[in-house]
Amino acid sequence: MLAASCGTSLWAQNDSKDLPDFKKNIIKLNLFSLPLKNISLQYERGLNEKMSVALGVRLQPKGAIPFQGTLRKSIDDDNDTSNAGLDFINSARISNWAITPEFRYYFGKKPLNGFYIAPFVRIGGYGIDWDYNYQKDDGSYKLVHLKGRSTAFSGGILLGAQWHLKNVVLDWWIAGPQYGSYNISLDATGDFSDLSPDDKADLKENIEGIGWDGNKFKATVTDKNVKAENKISLPGLRTGFCIGYTF
Repeated sequence: MLAASCGTSLWAQNDSKDLPDFKKNIIKLNLFSLPLKNISLQYERGLNEKMSVALGVRLQPKGAIPFQGTLRKSIDDDNDTSNAGLDFINSARISNWAITPEFRYYFGKKPLNGFYIAPFVRIGGYGIDWDYNYQKDDGSYKLVHLKGRSTAFSGGILLGAQWHLKNVVLDWWIAGPQYGSYNISLDATGDFSDLSPDDKADLKENIEGIGWDGNKFKATVTDKNVKAENKISLPGLRTGFCIGYTF
């Protein structure tokens, strides 16, 4: 009974003892995302002086595909004689969102300060709109309005450094190598009965010719709809520079 009472008393004392006296909450804005028309925010909560957890939220309204120049170079032109891939990069409009939880361990002497390592996962999605003007055998054009979505899941490890300047925090995401998978689906509904069998086969081939690094769409074309699907696995790099407020 005495041992149990002492154990309970010690547990209560440890549980009531607060963490060391430092500001444990940080809200940040990623400045690097603004030129890409992304809003990227992160909330970080200190667990102790060396460890924290963070949750990032990214939102991008509908706009042009980013990094168009890089994507154009990666198109397999030998299999894209219709230039459908270039049309997709130039004409498609996308929106996206992502949620990124992470765990951080700091190596600095001050609380939540200095260099850190942060394993993370990212869950997100994309909305896609693409108006493809397909040229038929007779020289006329058929508008194929494809709408779609993409789900994404990735994970990686971020290396960074954080500095506290009184209530202001600077957080440099130096490099965050990651690897992820993306499931893409596109669909166009309408009257495609005016397309000849050869046109349907050619339109299917054009869409399936779109690809990056060997990843190609699989498409079907009927009198009532056009559908395309693709599953891509790609490496990526997470970087950024954040300014924040701690409290």
